[in-house]
Amino acid sequence: MPPDPERNDQGQSKGVPRFLELRSSKGFILATVCVAIFTDAFLYGVVVPVLPFSLRERSGVPEDQVQWWNSFIFAVFGGAILIGSPICGWVADRTSERSISFYTGLIILGAATILFGLAKASWVLLISRLLQGLSAAITYTVGLALLVDTVGRDNVGQWMGTALSSSSFGLIVSPLLGGIVYAKAGYMTVFAMALGLILFDIVMRLIMIEKKAAQYKPALDTANGFYGTFTQEQPSEQEPQSDSTQAPKRQDHSQEAPLLSDEPHKTVPKKSKMPTILVLLGIPRLLAAIYGIFVNVSVLAAFDGVLPLYIKSLFQWNSLEAGLIFLCLAIPALTGPLVGRLCDRIGPRWIAVAGCSLTAPPLILLRLVNHDCLEQKILLCGLLVCCGFTLILIVSPVAADLSAVVEEKERADPNAFGPGGAYAQAFALFNCSMAAGTLFGPVVAGAIVERHGWGAMTAAMGIFAFSGAIPAFFYTGGWIFAKDG
Repeated sequence: MPPDPERNDQGQSKGVPRFLELRSSKGFILATVCVAIFTDAFLYGVVVPVLPFSLRERSGVPEDQVQWWNSFIFAVFGGAILIGSPICGWVADRTSERSISFYTGLIILGAATILFGLAKASWVLLISRLLQGLSAAITYTVGLALLVDTVGRDNVGQWMGTALSSSSFGLIVSPLLGGIVYAKAGYMTVFAMALGLILFDIVMRLIMIEKKAAQYKPALDTANGFYGTFTQEQPSEQEPQSDSTQAPKRQDHSQEAPLLSDEPHKTVPKKSKMPTILVLLGIPRLLAAIYGIFVNVSVLAAFDGVLPLYIKSLFQWNSLEAGLIFLCLAIPALTGPLVGRLCDRIGPRWIAVAGCSLTAPPLILLRLVNHDCLEQKILLCGLLVCCGFTLILIVSPVAADLSAVVEEKERADPNAFGPGGAYAQAFALFNCSMAAGTLFGPVVAGAIVERHGWGAMTAAMGIFAFSGAIPAFFYTGGWIFAKDG
């Protein structure tokens, strides 16, 4: 028997890869996606406290230009995600294995990190952040679509909550660690920390086997007795079709349908002529989901942009103390899996509404933190913890609802998206919304603080957070006035 196309990219030229069941299990794929998302989020945030210093000390940027270069470099990161995400989603929905795109993102991320470590010129830092933005576009778009492919729809809220809580945790804890490591050990140690995390990410992604590929492999080896669970697929693909004995088997498709339901090569009707992205953007329920994540990320990014500077001037804290305050936001982010499980049980609507509505009061009350004393520091920490717990209520429901939108649209109109589906492109829009939030939050919050003060900024962010509850109330989980709603 000639060498089989046994996924050489998985490290085996013939036979079944070692530990196939473990490497293609839901738990391992979830862990891989979480590590990938955490790594991208961590590498975005770890430079927040480092970049202003490295621009001046390593790149020789004049003091009066540091703010411009700092903002421009972060804007390039967000712009790369905005442009790259729809392209990545389109490609991922048209490839047989999403892991191919996943590996591409890994290569780009490695190149970006090496450039970051070696860069001295400001334009090299710019290229580094551009590549990192492209990597983030691939990782979030393909990773979340891969997760939906793996776990199915029944428990998607819990699994999505786990994956996206790793993003929130990475965004929040990375400035903390970046500031501490840079203050204590210098720039190259920050680079070494980032490189170590990437190496771990590389190992996880290379070990992982996509579930579709795992189902394909055993089907090819049934003659050797491997994984007999999948042997029913082989007769229809390999036995001679002219044999009259095949007729009874072909008539019993009802028994084979469950096994073939996940097959990536099944025939479906042609897709509609309208581009998939436009079809998705015409669904109000999907727009409510991407607006919800836009609100969530904008508020978190606003904290990145204004909180360290404000508490530095108010409490005279150094970079270490300013970084530690982000623990108040990071610890609540760990409750994401619990929120996702609750979402699976009671539905996404009221959790998302509660998240947006309850985020507003602590944001507005942050205006009370306006002078230096112990009570004010305790109040700041308490309000930030409240924000952390309420913000995490937004992420899981809207992400789970996004996959439900695609599923229901495909059920209602099988021609809507074509054979590749639209999960990757839906999460590309989700990713674009996150990228827009990383641009909108710091810029708007910083401008309000500069012109109108801290109190006006907290009030504006509180009202903005509450605005997310309106579309969530009407559309998350389906139109609220629908007969089944």
